[in-house]
Amino acid sequence: MKVALKFLLIILLFGTPNPSLAEDGRGTGLALLSEPVGARSAAMAGAFSAVSDDQTTLYANPASIALFTRKDFVVTHHSAISGIRQFQSGWAYGNGKVGVGFSVGFHTAGGFEARTGPTTDPIGTFNLFEFNSAFSYGQRISKSLFGGFTARFLHQDLEADRASGFGLDLGVTYRSENQPIAFAASVLNLGRMDALDQVSSSLPREVRFGASYKVERLLLSADYRIPKFGSSGLLVGGEVTLLPVLSLRAGYQSGHDTRSLSYGLGLARQNWRIDYAFIPSDLGFDDSHRVTLGIR
Repeated sequence: MKVALKFLLIILLFGTPNPSLAEDGRGTGLALLSEPVGARSAAMAGAFSAVSDDQTTLYANPASIALFTRKDFVVTHHSAISGIRQFQSGWAYGNGKVGVGFSVGFHTAGGFEARTGPTTDPIGTFNLFEFNSAFSYGQRISKSLFGGFTARFLHQDLEADRASGFGLDLGVTYRSENQPIAFAASVLNLGRMDALDQVSSSLPREVRFGASYKVERLLLSADYRIPKFGSSGLLVGGEVTLLPVLSLRAGYQSGHDTRSLSYGLGLARQNWRIDYAFIPSDLGFDDSHRVTLGIR
């Protein structure tokens, strides 16, 4: 398995997308895969690829599971614009050298107006349903280098049309023992969907490079995100633990059309925690709210 992870590291470092192909005209499937998962991540603007003490970091960098030293179960809910709802649940375990995780999730949205041509009168409405299930594995490659992958099954229903596909995330993390700084890189959403309404689409692939700094009660993190579709952007987040039971968070991201700032807080007691994130819209759309329940 260690040999396989070294091979994945080579793919990660040399298999990044060509910026000239950022728009190939075919569109993308399951665009909501590019959204942060979990309230803590969302409150810190999704700058999570080099953070390694929360299961939801797997969605930014699967290598983080190799640094886990305990079990972690999370359930998260997200409500956003146009009635979009996200539910995600996952379980992970690690011993500091090897980690595994499983997750399931779905997105729903309804009430979209359907038209056959340019008219003010829709012929009806339609709904969207997206499902994903995933397996994650991470392992220490060397003293300070960790690698991991997530394999994901995907399914999408859009009115009477259906499509399925598979996705793959690859990641590496560099963290020296007892050092406050970590570095990370990941490639997310490699893969394609089957034809939906006779059109096949690729997943919203993106490349991330990140760093984090954690000392005592302060955590700072930053990611540079390069998506296949859309604009590249810088994600910056911070967290301060004021009390053992209370943490405050904030973040900023560039390159996004509808949002830039994010805020949140976390409450923890013994092995339970509740996180909340609020992301205001910049263009008058509905604001976004996320709530996550975690058990360790």
